[in-house]
Amino acid sequence: MEECPFIISNQLLLPSQLTKSESLIQAVSQFLQLNFQAVCGFCRTSRPNKVAMGAIVISAMSNPCCTRFCSFHQKAVEFLSSRKIGANVILRPFSTCTSPVISPIFPLVMRPPSSLVMATQLSPSDAPQRSEEWFALRRDKLTTSTFSTALGFWKGNRRPELWHEKVFESEKQIVEASKRAMEWGVLNEEVAIGKYKSITGREVNSYGFATHTEERLGWVGASPDGLLDGLIDCFQGGGILEVKCPYNKGKPEKGLPWSTMPFYYMPQVQGQMEIMDREWVDLYCWTPNGSTIFRVCRDRSYWNLMHGILREFWWENVIPAREALLLGKEEEAKQYIPTSTHKQTGLAIVKSLKLASEAKLLCREIAGHVEFF
Repeated sequence: MEECPFIISNQLLLPSQLTKSESLIQAVSQFLQLNFQAVCGFCRTSRPNKVAMGAIVISAMSNPCCTRFCSFHQKAVEFLSSRKIGANVILRPFSTCTSPVISPIFPLVMRPPSSLVMATQLSPSDAPQRSEEWFALRRDKLTTSTFSTALGFWKGNRRPELWHEKVFESEKQIVEASKRAMEWGVLNEEVAIGKYKSITGREVNSYGFATHTEERLGWVGASPDGLLDGLIDCFQGGGILEVKCPYNKGKPEKGLPWSTMPFYYMPQVQGQMEIMDREWVDLYCWTPNGSTIFRVCRDRSYWNLMHGILREFWWENVIPAREALLLGKEEEAKQYIPTSTHKQTGLAIVKSLKLASEAKLLCREIAGHVEFF
């Protein structure tokens, strides 16, 4: 039988090359105060099932003498959930992108990168948007703002570039024009939300980062600009606010609000509704010269189409490449680069166009004059 490798001090070793492995594993078990021998592991699985406890990543082992890379057993989750855990420790699932690092002091205790430590110590909803903690929470998810790219809506290499960003955890290379557009949006978001509130009379509740309540969809996430009505801790019962501040091809001061909803935002808002289990989104377009509000309703059939493409991108392109990279097989990882479009990209665009045309224009505000429809 082929031996499964593991990593110590950044070197791949086989079980036959170890000494005193059983006593080391017992030390790990005592250190973690668990009833089963546990070390950190990883292998290719159909979906992730991992648990973080503070800075320690744990996996239940079927063979306590073999420190192999393996998937988390459900018993690990059940066991940890049943124990009394400190108030500052949050158990939350995350997927398999983390490159394990072995502590030189205690070789079999695996410490994840600081980004994951932050993610385990912070409730997603409490992370201020664009904070270091917020970026850490997003890093291991496919977020709704990238859905249109993962679906293949854009020309060129945008889809393969997103894959590279998720696999290699590289910083996204942003062209100067796009960077200025993003800065414009961030700069004016607070002003735009204030204007939305004054027009509608609604309260807008902030929310950091949302993950799907179903474990099987734990690999997707959303960062809404605001929650409308309903309870914050229980997503149901209200809507979502998504704000856009168009850059108008480098001349934002001359921009006018949309008269119709751009179709390429449909994946984002439908993804937000699915993840947060809400039935509508107010898409608010703000410019210095006026604004418009579009009401978008949830369409579950659209999500089913979109989910199939996104799931394939994540589980058949991103995750296998990450696994190959963890084993030091960078060339093999590159074999999983996706094509620029998916075979169902065209259908997704057609349905997006249809839903965008059906989005109801609720309000138009020009130079302070507000008209409701």
